[in-house]
Amino acid sequence: MPFDLSRIYNKKTLLLTHTAADVDSFASAAAIYFCLNKKSTLTIGVPDHMNLNAKALAEKLNVPYQINPPFKDFDAIVCLDFNKSSMIGSKQNDFLAFEGEKFLIDHHVEDEEKIVSKNNSFTSTKAVSATELVYELLKKSKQKIPKESYACIGAGIITDSSSFLIADHKTFGIMSEVMEKDNIPYSYLIDLIKVRKDFSEKIASLKAAKRARIFKFNDVIIAISDVGSFEAESASALIRLGADVAFCGFSEKNLIRISARVNNAWRQKTKFDLAKDVLNNLGKHFPGKGGGHAGAAGFNGSGDDVSKHLEKCVELTKDFLAKKEKGNLKEYT
Repeated sequence: MPFDLSRIYNKKTLLLTHTAADVDSFASAAAIYFCLNKKSTLTIGVPDHMNLNAKALAEKLNVPYQINPPFKDFDAIVCLDFNKSSMIGSKQNDFLAFEGEKFLIDHHVEDEEKIVSKNNSFTSTKAVSATELVYELLKKSKQKIPKESYACIGAGIITDSSSFLIADHKTFGIMSEVMEKDNIPYSYLIDLIKVRKDFSEKIASLKAAKRARIFKFNDVIIAISDVGSFEAESASALIRLGADVAFCGFSEKNLIRISARVNNAWRQKTKFDLAKDVLNNLGKHFPGKGGGHAGAAGFNGSGDDVSKHLEKCVELTKDFLAKKEKGNLKEYT
């Protein structure tokens, strides 16, 4: 039977985010937890760590969660906002060895690896956020949706739509419904995920700009930077400074991590897809796997020098652009 939330009733269930859980992934788990914690024994599990905005949401709504919970303690796992086992970091082997039921709620492009059977999945690449799909399932469950769940759904939509820059009419409709149901002001949702930039993040963004290598293909600006931390925030900072596409990464203890961001107006004009056109293909050239969305994507792999990975990102972006128009790639020094 197709997946609906009644299939986890009366089960000891782990609501599992991806590693470095963002707001959409964590809010999806929290929305289900607040709505169904009387129907099932629910635990929110976060592999390895979570980002600062998700942590702010957890603190402000008093959402209980565990870092790296033992999978053997559960009857079922619900995967939220990821469809690759590599996206759960150090818990990948535990997940693959798990013998209980596995379910999936996700909005990413389907991966070659099928971590969950089709009958146990509820997916749509048309959804801007995983929380939109969770909301649809919660409504179908006929359970009373509490204010905390509505707040989580709204927060997930705001972050994964880049504050509605990549939203469609359906996203606005869901958001309007969520805010109306419990009279939730937009400012309240923003406050739930708001994080004051600490000194380290500010320095990381400034260093990313200082170390940036800048490439130009016709009128498209591509920026790359080797950073020590806060790679996602650093890539976003380069976009705000004027890059059309930005890739920031770091290497530490034989681990490589890259985050990529794109100017959404340019992305919509060109139909460029960071995940499909670049980060997914990076795994064909280096150990590791990429994934994400058209406007925000990442890569996790192994190695001790991220510069070659970043240069390949530029090359793959250039290959996409060259299919549309002739031009030369030039690095500014």
